[in-house]
Amino acid sequence: MTRLSGQHGLLVRARSDVGALEVLYGELAPEMVAWFRPRVPDGETARDLLAETFAQVVCSVSRYRGDSDAAAVGWVWAIARNLLRRYYRDQQVAARARERIGVVCTDRPETPHEQARTDAHVGQRMHAALDELPPGIRQSVWFRLVDELSYEEIASLQGCSAVAARKRVSRGMRTLAIRLEGMR
Repeated sequence: MTRLSGQHGLLVRARSDVGALEVLYGELAPEMVAWFRPRVPDGETARDLLAETFAQVVCSVSRYRGDSDAAAVGWVWAIARNLLRRYYRDQQVAARARERIGVVCTDRPETPHEQARTDAHVGQRMHAALDELPPGIRQSVWFRLVDELSYEEIASLQGCSAVAARKRVSRGMRTLAIRLEGMR
């Protein structure tokens, strides 16, 4: 883990000094992006996670209570690890959503770049098919597949019964599967 080069109390100073935050970024960013890179499909995703890490640092620096550089480094790295876990969870949600509606990539791309391109293409097709659904059904499908809400939660949000929510999701998923099959 990174040790800060003689800059004592950077994160504490960053509460009121943007320059201290810039120094902290300069110290941690190279190692952090190198850590993200083998764990995600491409360099762009690694840089996005790095940017999100420091965006969260900026937004929550006023709540930081540590008093040493070692604690600051640990705190920033904890944010990075949590963001990577969230990224993995989001990828799993997207994969389950694709499976539920029958979009399965049978031939796996060889490189992370090809995989990202395939995922983007599937995502564009899915969004186009979702946009064609009636608003209530589209929202039900979104709640179920993306937000992973229960049928009872969907019913509560949409002011209908759980049975009606289940029917909306089922109808929407059938329609998506048919439309996505037609887009291949």
